[in-house]
Amino acid sequence: MHHVFIINPTAGKGRAVQMIGAIKSRFKDFGQSFEISITEAPGHAAKIAKEAVSSENQTRIYSVGGDGTFNEIVNAVADYPNIELGIIPCGLGNDTARYLYPVINPMKLIRVLPASPSTSIDLGKISDKYFVNIASIGFDAQVVLNIEYFKKSPLVTGPMSYWLAVFYTLFKMKKYHLRITIDGQTTVEKDFLLSIFANGTYYGGGMKAAPAAKMDDGVFDFYLIESVPRSQFIKHFGFFQSGKHNDLEELEYYKGTKALIESSSPFPVNYDGEICLEKRVTIEILPKRLKVIIP
Repeated sequence: MHHVFIINPTAGKGRAVQMIGAIKSRFKDFGQSFEISITEAPGHAAKIAKEAVSSENQTRIYSVGGDGTFNEIVNAVADYPNIELGIIPCGLGNDTARYLYPVINPMKLIRVLPASPSTSIDLGKISDKYFVNIASIGFDAQVVLNIEYFKKSPLVTGPMSYWLAVFYTLFKMKKYHLRITIDGQTTVEKDFLLSIFANGTYYGGGMKAAPAAKMDDGVFDFYLIESVPRSQFIKHFGFFQSGKHNDLEELEYYKGTKALIESSSPFPVNYDGEICLEKRVTIEILPKRLKVIIP
């Protein structure tokens, strides 16, 4: 077995780079080969991952960074079903690792993951991109856009950048008129504050956005929250953060394998922390498509 560690040096404001020594120490007497590659620019992680899967070695690839780094690697190797992926979480949110692992301490995970088995989980596809955890449209996607502005400041920590972005987005609160068709049968059209298409449970650094979602059940959990006044949103925010929002009057909950989302105006789309603006997207679940290393 050959182990490839892809390190994003900007993740966690440099925390990922600090794992180099721990990785070398772990493999000192392990008896299996490894290599460490440090990304140099956006897209470089995908290039490294593709080079790794083209070799003849049986390979495990580890994302040493945040959710965005892992998403980039997944999109590079999703068509190679025998590749096994692991996460050494060093980012701001680490929400995919939070679902998959009993701990998200990178020092603890580097000790156990190289010798742990792998299992197959579902993979989400949004138009021509893949995601593992959650795709969403609306308020939270706008928050992710705004986080990029705040986290550039050296005085702002990861959690602080998130909360600053939340308050700023709340001040500028928008509604999104969407037509959502689930499995070609159920159509919901209205003004939404937030629409979540969940394979996993957490996002936003531990918010329990989709408490019933599972990564191995072959379906998405859809949480569709209609537009509400700012004061009402603030009132319900705590329920949403702790995963106790299922009974809110403004929420519609469905399960399904596909969805079509359309609008006459561009809307922000978040998939595992990556952002784009679209007027039409399709979402599909791919059962048991990805192999991940789980202790």
